[in-house]
Amino acid sequence: MIKEIFTGNLLTKFMAMVMAVALWLYAINRHTEDLREVIKLSVSVPTGITVIEQSTEEIVVHLRGPLNVIENTKSLINDQKIQAKYLIQESPEGIEDQIKQTIFITREHLNLPNSVKLISVYPEKINVLLGKLQKKRLKVNLLKKGEPAIGYAIANEFVFPAEVEVEGPLNALKEVVSINTVPVDIGGITIEQNRTFPWRIAIDQKVVVKQGDKSITVPVSCGEDVRVWLQAMEKQETKVLEKLKIKILMPDNYPYVIKLRDEYVNIKVKGPKLLLEKLNPEDIVPYVDVTSLKPPGPYKQPIKCNLGKNFEIVDKLPDAHLDIRERGKPSEGGKQ
Repeated sequence: MIKEIFTGNLLTKFMAMVMAVALWLYAINRHTEDLREVIKLSVSVPTGITVIEQSTEEIVVHLRGPLNVIENTKSLINDQKIQAKYLIQESPEGIEDQIKQTIFITREHLNLPNSVKLISVYPEKINVLLGKLQKKRLKVNLLKKGEPAIGYAIANEFVFPAEVEVEGPLNALKEVVSINTVPVDIGGITIEQNRTFPWRIAIDQKVVVKQGDKSITVPVSCGEDVRVWLQAMEKQETKVLEKLKIKILMPDNYPYVIKLRDEYVNIKVKGPKLLLEKLNPEDIVPYVDVTSLKPPGPYKQPIKCNLGKNFEIVDKLPDAHLDIRERGKPSEGGKQ
C-alpha cells in the first residue's frame, strides 16, 4: 500500500512538478527588475600621493534584482548612499613625479545589496594620473567678489601671513608661486566695516597650473587660514567747476578802483564721489586779497579758494592779473 502511494501515477506527479517549476520561474522573472543609474566614483590614495587627473568622476551601472530591492537600491543611489570607491595601492616611493594608471570598477568597489546583481559598468576603465606630493610655501592672493557700496572703494588691503605652506603634486608646484584665498564677499561694504576687521579667511584648496596654451586646476591641501584687513573709503573723483566769479577782498571804503583781466576762473576739485555730486558751484568762492597791496599799479596776485576738509584743488590755481588805480584816474600800464 505504501509503495503504491509513492510509485503510483508517476506521470501525473512529474507533470505537477514541471508546472510548479514553471510557475516559480515565471514568478521570479515577473518580479525581476533592471536599473541603470549614474553613481559617484571616488578614488582614494595613500598618504604622499594625490590624484591630479581622473577621466571621469561618475559611472553608469546596470543592475538587476527583485523589484522591491531594486526600488530600494534606486532610492539609496539618489541619496548618494551607494557609491563606487576605489583605493589606489601605489606607494609614494614608486612614483618619481607622476604616473598614469588604469582602474576597473567591479562589484567589490560598490556597496550594493547582496540580492542585486551587477550586469555592467560604463565606462569599463577609468584613467587616473597620480602625482607625488611635496610641500611648498606660496604667496597668498586675496580673492574678492562683489562691489563696495555705491560711492565707496577698497583703498588698502593687508593679509597675514603673506605666505602659507601648501602640499600638492611635485610637478604642478614647480612653477606655482601663489595661491588664492576663498572669495571674500565685499558686496555693499562701507566705511562702517573698517571697525570689524580682521576677518579670518580660509585658503582655497587648489592652484591653477599652465600647461602649454591651457590652464588646469590642481587640488592641493593647506591647513592654514589668514587674517585680512581691508580699508574702505569713499571713492574719490574729480569735477571741474567752470566760470566761477572771482571775489576781491578789500578794506572797507577802499579808495581805489580794481579791474580784473579775467573775472572768472575754472577750478578742478577732488573729493568723495557722493559729496562731489552734491557740491553746489555757487558755494565755492575763489578770491583775491588786495589788502596788503600798495596802489596804484598793475599787480599779479594768487587766486585762493577755501573748499573745506572734504575737498582739495587738483591743479594749482592761476594768478589773477589786476589793475588798481585811484578813482577818477585812467588805467596805467607798468610793472608786474
